[in-house]
Formats: sequence, C-alpha cells, structure tokens
Amino acid sequence: MRKPIVFMFSGQGSQYFQMGRELYDHHPRFRLWMDHCDALVKDATGRSLTATLYGGSDWTDRFDDILLTNPALLSIEFCLAKLLQEAGISPDYLLGYSLGELASSVVAGVLSLEEGIRLAVEFAQLLTMKSPAGGMLAILGDEGMIDDHPDAFTRCSISGRNFDTNFVVSGLAEEITKLQTYLTGFGFGIVTQRLAVNFAFHSPVIEPLKPFFLQMSGSFNYSPPRTPMISAQKGQEIAGVDETHLWDVIRQPVDFKSTIRKLASQQDCIFIDIGPSGTLSTAVKYLLPKNTSSIFLATLNQFGQDRATLEKTISCLSGSTD
Repeated sequence: MRKPIVFMFSGQGSQYFQMGRELYDHHPRFRLWMDHCDALVKDATGRSLTATLYGGSDWTDRFDDILLTNPALLSIEFCLAKLLQEAGISPDYLLGYSLGELASSVVAGVLSLEEGIRLAVEFAQLLTMKSPAGGMLAILGDEGMIDDHPDAFTRCSISGRNFDTNFVVSGLAEEITKLQTYLTGFGFGIVTQRLAVNFAFHSPVIEPLKPFFLQMSGSFNYSPPRTPMISAQKGQEIAGVDETHLWDVIRQPVDFKSTIRKLASQQDCIFIDIGPSGTLSTAVKYLLPKNTSSIFLATLNQFGQDRATLEKTISCLSGSTD
C-alpha cells in the first residue's frame, strides 16, 4: 500500500541568502514560478525579492529583514511544492511549522498566492511597527535543563519543541543574548544557535499585537483546504484556517516533536521537507521510531547541490505516487 506523502513547510529561521540560487539559475520552471512570486512581492513591497535574494554571492550574511524574509519563505516553499507537483508528486497532507502554515495554506488553496504574499507582507509591517525587538534561540539539549538553570530561563519561554535534544526559546532581544551567553559560558558549553529572526514569535512578547493582527488578517477570505492540513502548533489535522488559527500559530509554541510522533505512530509516511534548509527532515530523522518504514527527504539544503537534492527526492519517489 502506498505510504501517505507529507509536505512539510518550515518557518522563520530556516531562510538564508541565496536559498534556491542554483535552481533559479538552471531550472526553468523554478525560475518561472519565482519570477511570478517576485512580481507579487514587488507589488506588495516595492522591492524585488529575486534582486535581493540573488543579487550577491555571499551565502553567509544574515538574512533577517522580515519585510522580505516573510514573503521569501512563502515564495521558495510555494515554488518547491509546485516543482514536486509538476513531477507528479502530490501530497496527502500539508504540515506547517510556524510561518510554514501560511505556505501550506496557499498550497492547500485556502488563500491564493497573491493573498498569501500580501498577508505575509502586512504581518511583517505590523511586527515592524508594533513589536519590540526580540529573538529566538535554538538549544541543543534536553528541555530538562530549564529546571537545572531556572534563573537563566526566567525571562524566556519555550517556543518550539523539535526533537528530544533540540528546542527553541523566545524572548526580548537582550534576554536572549543573556541566555545564550550564560549557556555557552560558565563551563556549561551548551550548543546554541541564534536564529535569523528579530522578533519573539510564539511568546508572550507579541501578545499586545493580537487585536491588530486579528483586524489585519480578518480582512482575507479563507477557503476550505483542498488537501488535508496538519498544524504543528495544534499537533493534529485541522478543519480549516482563519485569522484566529493564524494568531495561535504565531503566538503559541510549536510542538513539532509530538506532531510527527503522533502521525508516525498512526501510519508509515513519506515526509518531504519543502523548506530551504532541510531542518524539518533532520528533525524527523530523530523522531521516527526504530524499525519504521517511514522515510524522510529534503528538497534543498544550505550546503548547495540544489538540483541534485531535488532530483534525488523526485527519483526516490518515482513509483510511490500511484
């Protein structure tokens, strides 16, 4: 029996300069779709997404201007989903992680691509105007370390659970800096990574934005999804998307760990990471039980070889789509 195919859409923090560059230069269909997205982003922001994203050659600069990273993530993930669908690979489920739920909503037909990009941009403008500077810190270690260092974590809150030894916290920018300094110093040597995000998503820091967000996002028309959607914030399949759900998605913690474990316990699946960095497929690797028949695949990663990675995934799935 064919395994269900799960398209997984990553959120803020998975983006980087030059993401998808090799496909943009050499894959005509990817370039076509990205240029289409670029025109929509330009209408919404007055700025060219592709000129910014592919204008230089440095992959290491921090790409954290949310007025472009929000629509950039949506655009990249939409284009990758289109390439897989055009290759005959159709998802049985769309699984969104944080902002990835906006991309999955577009692929599901809840919002048009134009509406999705406009919502991503208007949300970014709202954050820029109304939210204090924040940050997010990925921590390699067991969540139980919070009990061992309660004073260090007191002004930060858990914003994401990825797998047993990887979780994310959010807070005001200066509090995240203090926490990172504490964890990496004092002989603890705990590995951390500051995400390329300047806001404290999934934390009480953004709570004051709620009425503004609901008013802004409430002006969009949300259609029923054409493909079943799973929310990594709810941990289960959802009936639909509206402004209230989207607020929960950005305000409440993400529990990717429980979501994947629950899904994998019900059936063997083919998990495909539609994000640019392969972070979700890496997390799935650590979450699947032993002796599982589920598999995980990426479509891009931060280390280049975009075409080879995409072609490997498509080749692996040939014969799995009947």
